[in-house]
Amino acid sequence: MHIKFSCIGGFANLDLNCQIDTDELPKEQNEELQNLMKTADLPHAAECKKVKAQGFDSFSYQLDIADEKKKQSFSFTDITAPEDVRPLLDYLRNLAIEKKMAE
Repeated sequence: MHIKFSCIGGFANLDLNCQIDTDELPKEQNEELQNLMKTADLPHAAECKKVKAQGFDSFSYQLDIADEKKKQSFSFTDITAPEDVRPLLDYLRNLAIEKKMAE
């Protein structure tokens, strides 16, 4: 599975982008990510978000997920992201920071 993640905004006007090939992650990270994605239930979460409000200091997230079968895109903000999705967004944001720091 290939994940393209971006996180922009926040008080510091952060601009993080990373691409993740889950096959290249260490086994434990891959399992944790898979569990977070299962818990997030992104297709259902995307249908359930109804809040359109935008906070000035909130982060905006874009997730593009592709595997052999399909490609899906999801957009959330700190305000519109359902509770079950937030741990996944936090995990991906931290992974993006980790990758950026390694550059």
